[in-house]
Amino acid sequence: MRTLSALFRNTLFVAGITLVALGLGNTLVAHFKVREYQSALARTPPPVAAEQTFGKNTRLHHFSSEAWSRHALNQAKLDFYYLLHNVGWPLLCIGLLCTIMAVRRQRYRQPRWMSP
Repeated sequence: MRTLSALFRNTLFVAGITLVALGLGNTLVAHFKVREYQSALARTPPPVAAEQTFGKNTRLHHFSSEAWSRHALNQAKLDFYYLLHNVGWPLLCIGLLCTIMAVRRQRYRQPRWMSP
């Protein structure tokens, strides 16, 4: 029990556990949301590149239709969850590294009377 309380007083251990939890949460949530938005993008029709000319040289590209808005929103959410997934793995790895380092330091700590 003394070792566990000493670990929780160690800043590196607490930071590592926090990063592991954040990384694992980001990765799992992003994994399921990416599947959801990929299937939503497959169901929505691709946006039609509508183009209309106003005057001689002015052109207005893509009108904001409901299908275009839905497709753009789903694509933006998909990109966000890809980013979340890609950030989750490094957080998880750094957290595991910090946790392992803290446990090793605690386990192989020299007694105070042996330190120089």
